[in-house]
Order: sequence, then C-alpha cells, then structure tokens
Amino acid sequence: MKLIKDKKFLQNIAHYIDLTSTIGGGVIQPRVNMVKRKKEAVLQVLLPGVSAEQCQVILDKNQLTVMALHQSEQHPAGQIPLFHQNFLLPPFTDFTRLRVVHEGHELRVHIPYLAQGPRVLEIEQQ
Repeated sequence: MKLIKDKKFLQNIAHYIDLTSTIGGGVIQPRVNMVKRKKEAVLQVLLPGVSAEQCQVILDKNQLTVMALHQSEQHPAGQIPLFHQNFLLPPFTDFTRLRVVHEGHELRVHIPYLAQGPRVLEIEQQ
C-alpha cells in the first residue's frame, strides 16, 4: 500500500471519508438541498473544507453540473474529483440570471424562475 504524503490533501479529503461506507465500498456525497422560493429555487451544496477555487459549476442547455476538484501540490497537472453531480433544471428557469455564491462551507446556485403570466403574441401579416 502506498502512503499519501500530501498533508493538505489529506486534510481536505478527510471531510469526505466515512469509515462505515468506505468499508462497504460506498461513495460519500455532500449534503445537497433544493429550497423552492416564490421567485427562485436555491440549490445548496454543503462542501466542508473546499474553497471557492476548487469548485466549478457548468451550465449546458438545461443541465447544471456542480463539481469540486482537488489539485495535488506534488502533481499540479492532475486533479482529483471530490464531488460531481448533474442536475436537470426545469424549463421555466431564467438561464440568463443564474448566479453562484460560495460562502463558508456552502455553495449556493440561485435559479430564478421566468416571469409568470400570459404573454400576448404578435400576429404577423403576410
């Protein structure tokens, strides 16, 4: 068995190790919560020990990918994924106003809804 000598890596990864799940071969996921509000939904991802620089949020059409990566000081070219999860956003999402906030140990994605109400469509005459 090869020992890991990067102490900073061990300190960061220690938050994600759960002995009972690791023995059973399981994978630990951070706590994820979706709070629905009147004008928006907020996706909350609890990431203890993970800085904002380690987080990445990618929007591709209506799929939101949230991930956290660890870069080893010994191997700067390689990154180790700490967390990776995809979320499908509803069609009534205002994609132009999405915003991401990292505060403390939490990453929050604010997902605003489109303006509600009927829309009168213009009739073109040919």
